[in-house]
Amino acid sequence: MKSSPTHPLTLLLMAITHFTLDHTPSLVWKLVILILDVMNFWATRTLEIIRHSPARRLRRSLEKCQTFEEYEPIALKLDRLNGFDVWRQNFASKRYDYKLIHERLLDLRNARLAKDHRRIVSLLRSGLLRNFGGISSKRLYDKSYIGTKILIEEYVTEVMECLRFISEMDVPDNTLEVVSFLQEKLDFFHEARQTMGTTALILQGGTLFGLCHIGVIKSLYAHDLLPNVIAGSSIGAMVGALVCSLSPSELEVHLNNLVDFLPSPKTVDKLGNHIMENVFRRGFSQDIMVFIEYVRQQVGDLTFEEAYLRANRILNIVVYPTDPSFPSLMNYLSTPNVTIISAAYCSMGYNALGRDAQPYIKTEGGKIVPYHIANRECKFMSPYYAKTVGDPSQGADPGSGIVSPYTRLTELFNVNHFVVSLARPYLSPLIGIDFRHSESKWSFIKTIDRLISLEFRHRVEMLDRFGLLFSFLKWAVSDETAPLYAGNQIPIVPEMKTLFRDFKRIFDVNKYDVNIPYWIQVGERSVWPLYPLLQTRCAIEFTLDDYYNMYWRNGGRSDEETSM
Repeated sequence: MKSSPTHPLTLLLMAITHFTLDHTPSLVWKLVILILDVMNFWATRTLEIIRHSPARRLRRSLEKCQTFEEYEPIALKLDRLNGFDVWRQNFASKRYDYKLIHERLLDLRNARLAKDHRRIVSLLRSGLLRNFGGISSKRLYDKSYIGTKILIEEYVTEVMECLRFISEMDVPDNTLEVVSFLQEKLDFFHEARQTMGTTALILQGGTLFGLCHIGVIKSLYAHDLLPNVIAGSSIGAMVGALVCSLSPSELEVHLNNLVDFLPSPKTVDKLGNHIMENVFRRGFSQDIMVFIEYVRQQVGDLTFEEAYLRANRILNIVVYPTDPSFPSLMNYLSTPNVTIISAAYCSMGYNALGRDAQPYIKTEGGKIVPYHIANRECKFMSPYYAKTVGDPSQGADPGSGIVSPYTRLTELFNVNHFVVSLARPYLSPLIGIDFRHSESKWSFIKTIDRLISLEFRHRVEMLDRFGLLFSFLKWAVSDETAPLYAGNQIPIVPEMKTLFRDFKRIFDVNKYDVNIPYWIQVGERSVWPLYPLLQTRCAIEFTLDDYYNMYWRNGGRSDEETSM
């Protein structure tokens, strides 16, 4: 058998190589080897410097922090090392109108020092906006690990000082009657609240990782950043039911000592008999089942209205009924006498816990009876199943899709800002990328990350629209209707460094006393980097709420005046 002839180009290259090897002086080869050695040395040295750099060591320390008290000083050191402390002090930036903010800050401060309350009221009426002058721009919060521009922080602090000044101000001499002046204060706080709008915390499903919601709640509550309007679905509804049924003192105790209130071991053993079935068919681990039982025991037969009067928080539970006449958003206005626990079961969908879900109401005599609308049969779908309703690829009418219940939330409670807790850690690299700190100082690196994230979202949306998205992926990435990608939201996504190892916790039996605190801490850590943005967007709103509720509760008088 004859061998194939060698290509002429190959013969030419071999000839050139042979000539080079034979006629190159040994001194040149030594020089080439020396250059390669030097390049290898500096490449290895550079990698070692990057791997063991002080910034990298501090970032590793941040990942190991157990509390915010440990996180804060390390974040300050990291800021100083990267020069972000200088960036914060230099208030000039193209990301916001720093000249407007500086001018308004001086005007408010001068008016407060001069005790000119009418000037303060005039300035606040025209400037109490969540994104006044662009201070809420996302790009102002992805550099520093512990804050943003000092000018923005001073402006927010000054606004709250002016609100306190108005609240504590006495009646001007011989200008207004006491009753008229107090009513003027109440009117101002009411109108300012309407202008600012309301923040709602959305606890979006989560099933297997739903316990991370508790850590988010705990972290927000510790810094007085927990919204009064809370909405949830599935496991998020269970967490919201617990939070909105406890008084402030009770809530703090339960958040800090949750394991002490969990059900007895006998209850745990009963729930642990079908772990594999619960995980694969219903999406609930034993830890979740234990928590559901704990919530049932704590909430009891409390209704939406009773919970609102007790905790002064507005609980909203999202359900997906087959009967369109049933409200998809249950709260103390739409369903005041419905028991919270039955609504939470309905939010998880029928057969989620091995039985049909049905809402119950409490009668005037305290009797618990089923809730029916015009004797029509109504079942409650899970968020995933509800997503397929109205999907043209499933043969449904294109106009019969489910309208987002969160639209109703904005109408009822003047909600214009969402804090979305998304208990799906596997989506962390793709959601909320605009709010994460980039380890690279090159802006184009973050631009590439953002483009990848946007491309992924677009592809998932297109696949879902044409009915080509696998059922598991649809459940994982697109099964609910919360405002995930809107511009008026802050997504909170837990990030776990050992994701695959943590998946094993889902199948643990009788380790809830270890696993539940772990999931809570994962949720807590996801909030820490977002404190500066949350403070800028929500602190003024919550201060307004406190003053308005104080004056409204006391008939136009402050707490100090009432106690006198």
